[in-house]
Amino acid sequence: MSENKSGKYLKYAIGEIILVVIGILIALQINNWNEERIQQKELDGLLLSISNSIQSDIKNLNLLVSARRNMGEKTTKIFKELVNTDSNSISLVDVTFVNLTFRDINNLIFFRSNSNTFESLNNSTYFTKLQNTDLASLLSAYYINAEKIEDREKRYNEGIEKLNQEWYTRFRNNEQEDEIFLRPYGLMENFSAYEGRYLKILRDVKTTNILGKATYEPYLIEQYEEQLLMGNTIIEMVKNSETKFDEQTKLDFSGILYSFADAEVISILMNGKTPTGFTTQNAASGIFKNFFTLKEDYLVIEYPENRYEWAAPYFEVSALRGRVNEMDFSGYTKLILEMKGEVGGETFEIAMKDKNDPLDGSESRVKIVLTDDWKTYEIETSKFKTADLSTIMVPLGIIFQGPVGRKIKLRNIQFRKTD
Repeated sequence: MSENKSGKYLKYAIGEIILVVIGILIALQINNWNEERIQQKELDGLLLSISNSIQSDIKNLNLLVSARRNMGEKTTKIFKELVNTDSNSISLVDVTFVNLTFRDINNLIFFRSNSNTFESLNNSTYFTKLQNTDLASLLSAYYINAEKIEDREKRYNEGIEKLNQEWYTRFRNNEQEDEIFLRPYGLMENFSAYEGRYLKILRDVKTTNILGKATYEPYLIEQYEEQLLMGNTIIEMVKNSETKFDEQTKLDFSGILYSFADAEVISILMNGKTPTGFTTQNAASGIFKNFFTLKEDYLVIEYPENRYEWAAPYFEVSALRGRVNEMDFSGYTKLILEMKGEVGGETFEIAMKDKNDPLDGSESRVKIVLTDDWKTYEIETSKFKTADLSTIMVPLGIIFQGPVGRKIKLRNIQFRKTD
């Protein structure tokens, strides 16, 4: 201080403090980074474990699909060829077929998903890193649906067990009828003596109740297929370290997780093909053929000459095997079509129809005139004034009228949101 150097010392001290603070901040950042890396590694490990469990689920589900479908075919065959007939004879081959089928019906099968790892993840601090993501929603939906499958199977199996008890009450210790039906192999050398009694047991209401209930096994497949769709998507997302759906996956799961309207772009035709969630249909003033023909990368719609007063090939919503048949289009302001005519000058109208629109042709329409070159047409959805965009069943109908034949080609059809 005597040499008037206090300013230098002060600057030096401040510099030292700043360096210490910077060092602390860097150390904290490194610590946070390490902690983040450790948590991500733990999360990835849990997700991989869940994915492995779901792969095991998928193997079981595929077996269940096959078993349920086969049972439906077998029991339908028994009713058609052996029960609902007047025949008084049955071959030993058919006896074997009936016995194996009856045994399989009472050999109860079911789906059980191992949710332990998911529950561990759900209760851990790592789950916060997944919250509000598409993957989190899909994981929850997967295990909720697994519980629904288990509950439905439980009720079905309990029904079979009840009918089986009634069957045994009816036939056990009654002149060996249960033995004749369940174990006829010892009677094969002299089966003709028991043939009539065997058919009587087969056609008894207690037996047909069991066979009849088993004919409904294929209806259990729908939930399996939904579970398979979710499971395969989870496996793929975990494999690719993805937590967000692409636009097509949003469409695939629209009926399970959220509205279609969450997607920025909805395609109802892509390079001539209708994606999952949509299908093509036809309507006309007379008996109609299929107006659609798929080419390499576009769709041809042909309206024949001098055959109809009008015809309307159209695209309809049909997601999740038809369970979702309407869609909220209110967020979409643009309909974009890539089309061309066969020769140019082709004229027709397009329309959108909601679930309450009458089938009288009163819907709002927009006129289109094509050229013979590929061209993109942009149309405001607000022009379809009669359509309630929140409940659309037919996002696009193509209306031809009069005797003049026309052939048009479509490559892509999209609905887009605009800012």
